[in-house]
Amino acid sequence: NEKITGSFDVYKRNTSNILIQPPVAGAVGEGQLQFVNGASKTTKGWEFVLGYRNSTKSGFSYSITGNASHWADVITKLPADVRAAYPGDVNHSIIGHSQFSIFGYETTGIFQTQDQVNKAPVQPGAAPGRLIYKDLNGDGKIDVLDQTWLGTTLPKYEYGIRISFGYKNFDFAAFGSGVAGKTGFDPVKFSNSFIDTRNNYGPGVLKAWTVQNPNSSTPALSITNPNGEDRTSNFYFSNASYFKIRNVQLSYNLPKSIANAIRMEGLKIYVSGQNLVAFKHKQFLSKDPERAGSYALWPVPTSYTFGINANF
Repeated sequence: NEKITGSFDVYKRNTSNILIQPPVAGAVGEGQLQFVNGASKTTKGWEFVLGYRNSTKSGFSYSITGNASHWADVITKLPADVRAAYPGDVNHSIIGHSQFSIFGYETTGIFQTQDQVNKAPVQPGAAPGRLIYKDLNGDGKIDVLDQTWLGTTLPKYEYGIRISFGYKNFDFAAFGSGVAGKTGFDPVKFSNSFIDTRNNYGPGVLKAWTVQNPNSSTPALSITNPNGEDRTSNFYFSNASYFKIRNVQLSYNLPKSIANAIRMEGLKIYVSGQNLVAFKHKQFLSKDPERAGSYALWPVPTSYTFGINANF
């Protein structure tokens, strides 16, 4: 009786010569930016929707609809003249990886003693309290050749759920959605780990590494940053999965007999809330993992709406 509805879609899309605007060195001067053809890629994914609805003899009706999706892209072609506009280097081509890949260094903790520094691969700026970078190519030193692919900012899954109830003249509906398996840059992790002379910094620096506080996950404080610890690394990327209750609405429909008595077709009174609750992984220190970069510091504001819909 059409109580169950749903769909399942699988797709593959090839995109060629994507337009990009590569960065230009400041020494070249203004007006040099231009759009050129960049990489080509293949995107594969699926989308799934399943819903159920029913009603009882007492007049109670309800419905539940859930959806989930996954997609991933792979660069298949990259012109040599735009290679610098994409993550990677001459030894690590982005071909075969996602356009949204993260490229940088892997860290393995913090140096605790000078003896540990002496036994480690040569790392300019290394000292007790500084981050340890992996020597991925095994040449005994840390340099740009030790960068690798750290994952992608794309979530593994996106999902959502909508529920609604109705009884006599009352209606209730709620909608939430989120992502799972997402890695994102955490700006609070950055501000909590460093100090300088130009910017404010987070309270996390109060727990930074010292000889008396060797178990800290925050490097020792330094204005000069001799170890280059602001470079892209897995130190700044955290689990950015989240779920948000995006909308909840409760409404009351005036009985038709009363509405008609006052010469109206119908009258609906409702109250709704947007962005009411957000759940995120405890590793992600910023407020909103859905928002990219520094915008993650501030969540989308919660709002409430009261309204009346009248039909004459």
